[in-house]
Amino acid sequence: MDKTPSAIQLTDFWSSAFEGIIMTDKAGRILSLNRVARGFFAETASDDLIGSSVTDFIFSSDLEKCFANEQNMRNISLSIGTNQLLANVRFMENDSALLVMKNVTQLHQLTFQLNQMKKQFRLFDAILDHIDEGICVIDNEKKVVFYNRKLGELETLEPNAVRGQYYLDVFKEADKHSDPLLNSLLTERRLTNRETFFSNQGKEYSVVIKSEPMHLGNEKIGALAIVRDLSEIKKLTSTIQNLQLAEKKPAVPQKKKQNNTRFTFHDIVFASSLMRQTINKAIRASRSSSNILVYGETGTGKELIVQSIHNESPRKNAPFFAQNCAAIPENLLESMLFGTVSGTFTGAVDRPGLFEQANGGTILLDEINSMGLSLQAKLLRAIQEKKIMRLGSTKEKSVDVRVIATMNETPEEAIRNKHLREDLFYRLGVVTIHVPPLRARREDISLLIEHFIRKHADLLDIEVEGITEEAKETLLSFHYPGNVRQLEHIIEGALNLMVDENVITTEFLPLALKLDGSEGANFSAIEEITPTFSDTLPAQVERLERKLIIKALEETSYHITNAAEKLGISRQNLNYKIKKLTIPIHK
Repeated sequence: MDKTPSAIQLTDFWSSAFEGIIMTDKAGRILSLNRVARGFFAETASDDLIGSSVTDFIFSSDLEKCFANEQNMRNISLSIGTNQLLANVRFMENDSALLVMKNVTQLHQLTFQLNQMKKQFRLFDAILDHIDEGICVIDNEKKVVFYNRKLGELETLEPNAVRGQYYLDVFKEADKHSDPLLNSLLTERRLTNRETFFSNQGKEYSVVIKSEPMHLGNEKIGALAIVRDLSEIKKLTSTIQNLQLAEKKPAVPQKKKQNNTRFTFHDIVFASSLMRQTINKAIRASRSSSNILVYGETGTGKELIVQSIHNESPRKNAPFFAQNCAAIPENLLESMLFGTVSGTFTGAVDRPGLFEQANGGTILLDEINSMGLSLQAKLLRAIQEKKIMRLGSTKEKSVDVRVIATMNETPEEAIRNKHLREDLFYRLGVVTIHVPPLRARREDISLLIEHFIRKHADLLDIEVEGITEEAKETLLSFHYPGNVRQLEHIIEGALNLMVDENVITTEFLPLALKLDGSEGANFSAIEEITPTFSDTLPAQVERLERKLIIKALEETSYHITNAAEKLGISRQNLNYKIKKLTIPIHK
């Protein structure tokens, strides 16, 4: 070989290239191999390779086709022993061809390992999505790295819409001093907070938030918050206490026409045609013993309608029992519905379930979409066969019970979200009744205001003449995410704040209510601040914020939690603002 500089350079490249290179003639017979290519054929002597067809050692239909047609080809997938290769073939002008092979074995292994890691991450995500605690993780830049399904349910947010977003873009009112997660990120301390808040649907939640910084070795990489919902535990505790009290009380004969109910259709206050249609449908459904499904948002009065149906039905003198399916765990709910026999589990005794106790009457299954699908299957069988079997027993008992179920989502949503079995819906929804939200029947608000004023004035033993037009207009314009229940709480709260007054004014309404839906805040109840440019905008806003907080504190007798609720902020945020604005706390 000519030892000119260019020839020497080509020889060096041939020997030191990372790719395996084979030079062949046009027919594919091997003329020469470089060091890397010889390594692919380690078990075959180099002398045996020279002059042999490359396709005798590398089995590939694409490679055979390439040499048969003398056609350049790229990215041919080859296997030599345990090596996975990608090859390019180029035919030269001197009746030779170059086969350049890149070893991608390690790349394939890395790709496989990466896919396995992705599967593992998806598995971890799925596990964290199915636990009962809400979890949120942010990085050092306050970007949401993880946000699970439970926390999305509590805060009524879609987890996929939160992940990847900046925390302050999603939670615009979060404050680095009062928000536990941001506080832990900033101070690198572990914190525990207890809070009560209302979701967008008006449902009250009591939660414990544990937050702490996250480290990888000695490096801080973000912060983690774990939110535990205590609402169900409180309900469960209350249920167990009631059961314990019921066991200690002597049996009392059931009073006819009451049977644990308080309401009839005469107790339902309405004026709207939409509500009239709902009531008329419920009255018609009362005449039979068919099962009924009542659905509507939280606080619309579904149980009131269910009790009215029972008291209008042929079963009105028979027992009526109501059970909230979301209040207790599934195994306890099953024993409460179907009963137990002695020895089924530790402490179990012979006890009839609600189906036996309600024989001949009606059972209300409230929030049935919170019942597990496995228990729904057992309920379906009990409804179909009209027979139940106590836990731990092998004997069936016949029962005659009308089942009325309620839920806070539409049947279509419940079935689509796998909250309700479709076959159970067909059994329960012989008649379906939709209770419209209060915002869809605003004609009822005036009547309900008067009704709740009379009701709670009597309960509080105070004289109330009525409500001012301004306060009434404020109530009429509110959107009521908590529906009728929220309106009643607003009226009850206003009456509790009245001392010598005998008319409800806007002064006694929650601040969030007065600001809702207005283009600008209505500060008529606050000393007017005259616009001036002698001070900066932040200074004037701070002065107004101070007046709002002081007024909220005065109206709630300096009760921090109530004042925070009136202002629409968290208790921790209010405490921070009180310190920041040097507001004196006194009664």
